Amino acid sequence: MTAKSDPALRDLLKHLELETREKDVFRGYSQLSRNGRIFGGSVFAQAMRAAAATVPSRRINSAHSYFLRAGNPDLPIDFVVERIRDGRSFNTRRVTAHQDNIPIFELSASFHIDESAEGHHAEIEIPAEPIGEEYEEGVRRALSGLGIEVSKEEFGVGPVQIRVEGGLDMVPGAHRKPELRCWFRSRGPMPDDQGIHSAVLAWVSDLTILVSSMHPMADRVMSPGVQSASLDHSMWFHDAFRLDDWIYAVQDCPVFKGSRALGRALFYSRDGQLVASAVQEGLIRKSL
Repeated sequence: MTAKSDPALRDLLKHLELETREKDVFRGYSQLSRNGRIFGGSVFAQAMRAAAATVPSRRINSAHSYFLRAGNPDLPIDFVVERIRDGRSFNTRRVTAHQDNIPIFELSASFHIDESAEGHHAEIEIPAEPIGEEYEEGVRRALSGLGIEVSKEEFGVGPVQIRVEGGLDMVPGAHRKPELRCWFRSRGPMPDDQGIHSAVLAWVSDLTILVSSMHPMADRVMSPGVQSASLDHSMWFHDAFRLDDWIYAVQDCPVFKGSRALGRALFYSRDGQLVASAVQEGLIRKSL
């Protein structure tokens, strides 16, 4: 399979190619929205690409963002980059995403030179094979539980294949620990640009990082009346990786209080290297 032959992956990569409007100002467009809102992972990934366009010789090492407004998927998004610092080892950028001159998202990103040094990381046992329920099947099963039947053809597949160990629980079911492990791989080869791989990992991480937050509760993220929204999202990139090979994600939710859930994720390459980490806080509440 090639990226050119896979429409979902091709569409995502196309949306990560931003237009240059003027110096340090870039324009992006939202992917087709099913819920009338901009997908948080999309604007996060696009803002990372806008920042990276001003630091062509270094790799991103961290990104910290706030979701300010829901945004309108039918309007273009303008990403304004501020060059905060250009140092010998690090570059810092601030990106504000606007629609109709109203800020909807803000990101701070750091870029680092490649340094060779001793290190260590938390080691885990990586399963021999990427097994688990396909993400789209889990969502369709959840919709069916709500009385909404959607065929495979109607629902389609995303640009990144996701296999969820133990299945995807998004409607009320058996009690589970607030943990989730899954595999990610793009549906075809990707460019050699490490920044693209980092941006697509940021995109897909937003789909699953908070799913386990409601595992111990009576309701789940797709229960009737449950509303959810991302509040902030941070990622750290520790090493080079390829998302067109499998990445193993270990996710959990250590705390859920005051309608705010904190999700954490560690991302491992197939050979056991910890390549990235993420934390996200989300607002999850049941409407009155």
